[in-house]
Amino acid sequence: MRSVITRALLLSAGLVTVVFLATAGFLVYSRAASVSAAADQRDAAVVAGVLAVSSDADTVRGTIARTSAGAEGRLSVVLVDGTRLGAGGGSPVTSVGGATVSVLPAAVPFPFGAVFLVVGVAVVTLGAAVWLGHRPFTPVLVALRVLASSTGRRVRLRGPRELEALAASINESSERTSRLRAKEREMIADVSHRLRTPLAALRLDADAVGSGPVADRIRSAVSTLGHDVDRIIQALQPAEGESASTCDVASVVEARMAFWSAHAADQGRVCEIDVGEPAWVPLSPDALGAVVDALLENVFRHTPAAAPVGVSVVRHAGWVTLVVEDGGTGVADPSSALHRGSSGGGSTGLGLDIARA
Repeated sequence: MRSVITRALLLSAGLVTVVFLATAGFLVYSRAASVSAAADQRDAAVVAGVLAVSSDADTVRGTIARTSAGAEGRLSVVLVDGTRLGAGGGSPVTSVGGATVSVLPAAVPFPFGAVFLVVGVAVVTLGAAVWLGHRPFTPVLVALRVLASSTGRRVRLRGPRELEALAASINESSERTSRLRAKEREMIADVSHRLRTPLAALRLDADAVGSGPVADRIRSAVSTLGHDVDRIIQALQPAEGESASTCDVASVVEARMAFWSAHAADQGRVCEIDVGEPAWVPLSPDALGAVVDALLENVFRHTPAAAPVGVSVVRHAGWVTLVVEDGGTGVADPSSALHRGSSGGGSTGLGLDIARA
């Protein structure tokens, strides 16, 4: 922000300085021209005074030589008989008794000294203007620094009214967001706790089924569901200062595919898995497992039982990509399928949004 203000001040003060220099240069030049013209008038007046007394050529010639314009060869006199005394043509300045005095205007020298003085004063004034111009913006810059450093906490600042109103709006939005998040966490916690009762009943029913592959899969699915509910409840109260979790994508995918491969075999699906070497990513194993489960659940729910499924982990240029493919008919509108709560297959529309999050 300070650099923007500096550029604006330099631009505005620079334009004023240019106008000032142009005006000052014109005035200095005009004054020098006026002084030179006045000197020529005085020289012409001296010669005219001599002509009024005597028209002797030698006397007039000597007078011309003693003037500055005559010494420079710019002053001449044409007597009544047509005799020209002195050099230079120029425009007639005065006439005495039929004799004409003419002066050729002198070239006005460029006033370097005065111009350099004016430029120096202008540069000093420009620097002072930029320095003084920052002072009114100091409260604004301080308030902006407070806003920039107030992430995650209530903003308290004193400054321009517009920035105070902005801080109040940020505080209001933050409070509203906190209330919405608290309400969402309460809702998830309530739903999760409500699920525990039917889950307990499912465990009892699964234990009563007996033994066999189907019973084992039912018990495994119920156990996984119970574990997911417990994980959701625990995630509602994250530990303060907890370091970021990491996990190996290959091992997590292999662990989850142990369940989904059995499910695919039961349906007669072809299931291909290619995870390769370990690949570590900044995700917890449970979070990555939820991604795998959400994507595979979509495959098994929305594709025919005979459609093949493939899961692979691709590493390229520092990226780790989890690819889940199936032999279904595809998604008619992929962009809307990623919207939370939007489903073209009659489901909740949360699976892809959970995976993306």
